[in-house]
Amino acid sequence: MENDLMERYIYAVTRRLGSKQRQDVARELRSLIEDMLSERCAGARPTERDLRVVLTELGPPGELARKYDPAGDRALIGPPYYGMYKRVLGVVLVCMAVGMTLAHGILALLKPGSWFLTLGRWLTGLAAGTVFAFAFVTALFAFFSWRGVAVEQYNFDDLPPVPKKRQTAPVWESMAGIAFCVVFLVVFLGCPQILGMADGTPLLSVEGIRASWPVPVLLAALGIGRETVKLLERRYSRRVFLAALIADGLSAALVIWWLTACQVFNPAFFEKIGALFPEDPGFSAFFEKFPTFFLAVFLFALALDVLDAFLRGMET
Repeated sequence: MENDLMERYIYAVTRRLGSKQRQDVARELRSLIEDMLSERCAGARPTERDLRVVLTELGPPGELARKYDPAGDRALIGPPYYGMYKRVLGVVLVCMAVGMTLAHGILALLKPGSWFLTLGRWLTGLAAGTVFAFAFVTALFAFFSWRGVAVEQYNFDDLPPVPKKRQTAPVWESMAGIAFCVVFLVVFLGCPQILGMADGTPLLSVEGIRASWPVPVLLAALGIGRETVKLLERRYSRRVFLAALIADGLSAALVIWWLTACQVFNPAFFEKIGALFPEDPGFSAFFEKFPTFFLAVFLFALALDVLDAFLRGMET
C-alpha cells in the first residue's frame, strides 16, 4: 500500500513532464522519498502515515512538477496550466502541419496542377491550420483557467493510479488522430468527388458537400478536441470517456442531421448503378439504401469508440 501511494505520487508529478525528463525525475524523487523516510523512521519500518507526512512535506504534485518545469510561472496562461498548454500546443501544431502536408499531397495526386499553385494552396492551408490550432488550444486552456478545472489532485487518496499498459494513451495515438482529422477535412472539402464511378460520376454531391461545409469542419473540430483531452490525460480516464461521449454524441447528431437535411449523396450515382444492373434488383436496392447503411456504420464506429473509452477508463 505504501509503495503504491509513493508510485502514484511520483506518477502524478512526472506524467506531464517531457519524456526525456520523466524517468530522471522519477528516479530522483524515489530516492529522495526513501531518504526522507529513512531519516524520519530512524531504522524502523515506515508506515503509510510516515509516507503521507513525507509527501505532505514535499507538497502537492503539481507544485513539485512546476519546480522541474518552472517556465509556467512566467506565462500568460499561468500555473498549473502553462506547462501542459505549451506541450499540447506544440503537439497539435506538429499534427496540424503533418496533416496539412499529407492532405495537400493527396490533393496534388488527385487534382494535378502547376507546382506553384499546389505550393500556394499548401502554404495557405498551413497558415490557416496553424491559426486554427493555436486558437483552439488557447481557448481550451483559457476555459480551463476561467472555470478552474482541476488538472491535478491534492488529496493523496485521489491521486490517479499508475496506469496499466492497456490504459495508457500514447502521444503518437493522439497525434495520429489529430492528423487524420485534418486530412479528412482538407481532402473531403477539397476533393469530395474522390469516390465515384469510372466515368467520373461522384458518389457524393460536390455542391451539397461544399454548401454544408460547416458540418465537416465541426466534425473535425470535435475529433481534435477529443484527441486533445486524451493528450492531456496521457491515459484512458473518466475524463477521456466523458470527452469521447460528448464529442461522439455530438458527431452522431450532426451526421444524422447532415444526411437527412442536406443532399450529401449524388442521386445520379445511384441512378447509373441501377441502370448498370437492371437484372439484379437486390444490388440496385442496396445502393439505394447506401446512405442508411453508411449512417449505420458511422454510428456503430462511434459507439465502439465510446465503449472502448468507457471500458479502458473505468479500469481503475
